Amino acid sequence: MPRNLSVPCCQHELNAQLDENKKRWKAENTVPQEFEPLLKYGLIKERFASLATDALRAEYLEKSGYSVQILEFIDMEHTPKNLLIRALKKNPSADRQNPGNTGAKSLAERLNVKPKLKKLLEI
Repeated sequence: MPRNLSVPCCQHELNAQLDENKKRWKAENTVPQEFEPLLKYGLIKERFASLATDALRAEYLEKSGYSVQILEFIDMEHTPKNLLIRALKKNPSADRQNPGNTGAKSLAERLNVKPKLKKLLEI
């Protein structure tokens, strides 16, 4: 049965996209109010981008037929980036689901980000 154990990295992909969006939103004076406090401070923006990346990845894997769990694999005292995404293919022959109007789609659209995993999974 296909399995996927992933210690997520490359959260900088969304962080960079949020940087570009923030510049554009500021220039157009259209920063979404609900994201303003999350985008204002560098460290908070970086952690927000990291969590959004992992949440989107988990949703995309579920839409591709995986049963997904997000686990802590190292004690928080050692590193704040200690998430493990464990994905087990429920039905290897299952077709990919159309993500439709999901929370992941809404979040990605609202943040105006295009995660690479979505494209790789072709959903």
